[in-house]
Formats: sequence, structure tokens, C-alpha cells
Amino acid sequence: MILEKKNQARRHDIDALRVIAIGLLIIYHITIVFQPWGSLIPGFFQNQDPIESLWLFSGLINVWRIPILFVVSGMGVAFSMQKRSFEGLMSERSLRILLPLIFGSMVVTPLGWDVFLMSKNSNHVIFSQYSANPGHLWFLVNIFLYTICSSPLLFYLKKNSNSSIAKLTKFLTGSIYGLIVLVALFALEAEVFVNSWRFGRVAFELYAGSLHGFVMGWLCFLSGFIFIFTGNGFWNIVKSHKNNMFIFAGCLYLARVLWGEPMVNPPWLMAIESCMWMFSIFGYSYSFLNQKNKLFSYLSPAAYPVYITHMLFMNIACYFVLPMEINAFLKFFLVVLLTFAGCLLSYEFLISKLRILRPLFGLKMNIS
Repeated sequence: MILEKKNQARRHDIDALRVIAIGLLIIYHITIVFQPWGSLIPGFFQNQDPIESLWLFSGLINVWRIPILFVVSGMGVAFSMQKRSFEGLMSERSLRILLPLIFGSMVVTPLGWDVFLMSKNSNHVIFSQYSANPGHLWFLVNIFLYTICSSPLLFYLKKNSNSSIAKLTKFLTGSIYGLIVLVALFALEAEVFVNSWRFGRVAFELYAGSLHGFVMGWLCFLSGFIFIFTGNGFWNIVKSHKNNMFIFAGCLYLARVLWGEPMVNPPWLMAIESCMWMFSIFGYSYSFLNQKNKLFSYLSPAAYPVYITHMLFMNIACYFVLPMEINAFLKFFLVVLLTFAGCLLSYEFLISKLRILRPLFGLKMNIS
């Protein structure tokens, strides 16, 4: 269980997954700019010449890119709870999540919106149409709510590791049959909250601002917690079955591309595909990334600030690159390069170096 010292060692694979998932999220957002419908999403630029082939990649990651971040967030809470009381966890999560959410909503997101407005009107004055908005930081709103609402159950499990509920969590993660039940819960959620007119028909991949996205994210968050809480059972299973899960996920994706449309694919099947991608990724990362790596050791603390700032730098890159008379693919790679460069340079020379900025981007005050 979580209190065992053997489970308290730093999980380098989870750190690496967080970095990779956020990197893919940024690339996904940039591909939207190069879709013929990109401007339909508020605040997104749209290139005049679309590259629709990019969506083959984006469509592949779209069913798991946000769910896996929710799972990793649940894992983070499990590790944080090892040495903290309820009050300590709430204090730590408030500093790590609530403070960056407030600052990002009041400063970072409005600045990104201003860059977008400047592309429509060269005379636009920064903050002249100011409106605080979480924007892409909606994810932090969900995580903070999950932490508050789930904490009574999570601390009960921590203090009662032999309770019936704790044994149920161990069943769900300790055997392939338990994982089948867990996947069935995700499939049931998708059928109820995606496919029911009672709640409003939405796309499976519509995570932000939908009841489906909130409930699915909560399931992912709780799953991430119990994957750590129950020890190595889950990790040994996904390590052993990672190849089969990967092939299964790939087959479901190909079926979705060849024979299905996003709004008519069975939601329960997309939920299964999402789980298979995540489980196989966890299996591969546990097998190959669970050792210290200099690159990921540097990028791990940078991931959170990069997530907060990436939409701002993406919009700045789009503002300068999209009007250029060059090949659309070259524009895409330039926007990717400039976005990551802006995020990482601002982290390296400003955010990580100035004590006043560090907590505003989810970093500890002390500079190590």
C-alpha cells in the first residue's frame, strides 16, 4: 500500500510521462491552427492553407492526451499524501494549483487573448478588452475540485488500508480481470454522459466545459491515485501486457479512422481505446523510463510553467509566422519551434530564477 517505504521512491517514469504528455498537448494545440475549422475555437489562430493530414496524429492522441494528464495528477496527489495531513495537502495544492490558476487567469490567458485580438485589429491596445478567464487552465480548475472532493475518501484509504474499499481498489488494479472492470466503468461513463441526449450529445474528446469531461476526468484522477496506492500490482500487469494493449489500441484507432466518424463512433468503444492507449503507455514508460535521466530531470519542473505559458507563446508565434508567404508545413514547424523556445527560455531565464515568479507558476519558492 501507499505507506510502504518501497513505494515512496521517486518514479522517474511518471515525471517523464508528465513532460511527454504536456509536450504532445502543445503540439496538438498547434495542429488546430492548421485545420480548416481552427478559428471556430475561441482564441485560436487559423492558417489560410490547412494541413488536414496533421489530424491523423492529433486524432490518435485526442482520446487519451487529457485523460492521461488527469491520471498523472491523481498519482501526484498519492505521492503528496505520503507525508502530509489533510490540512497539509490542501495548503500544498492551493499553492501548487490555485495560486497559478488565479495568476494565469488574470494575467497569462488575457495576454494570449490580446495577441489574438491584435491579429484582428492592429490598433488594439493591450488589456483594453480585459477579461479574466482560465482559458486552457480549465484543467487546473478540475484538478483542484477533484482534490477537495476526493480527499475524504483518499485519506480514509490511507488510514484504513485493510478496509473493504481498499480491498476493492486492490482488486481493480491487481489483476487483469480487475482492470477489465475498471475499463468497463470508463465505457459506462462514456455511454451515459457522451451518448445520452439527457446530458447533451458531445464528442468524446470534448473534455473542457462538459459534464462528460468532468466525470471522466474524476475517474482518471481516482484511478491515478489507486494505481500508486495499491503498490506494484497495476504496474506489473501493464508491463507484462503492454504490447497486446498497444496493438489493441492501434486496431481500434484504425477502425475509427477507416470506418467511423467522430460523432457516430460508439462512445464506449472510444473509452476502451483511450484506456488501452494509456495502459500501454504506462507499461512502456514503467519498463524503459523509470530511471534518472538528465533531460527529463531538467524538463520535469519546467513542465508546469510551460503548460501555463504555452498558449501565450503559441499565439505570439502565430502572430508573426502565419502572415509569411511560405510553405504551410514550414509555418507549422516554425510555430512549434518558436512556441517551445519561448516557453523554455522564459522558464530558464525568468520564471525559475525570480523568487517572486516561481510560486505564480507552481514552483517552490526556494531556488535549488
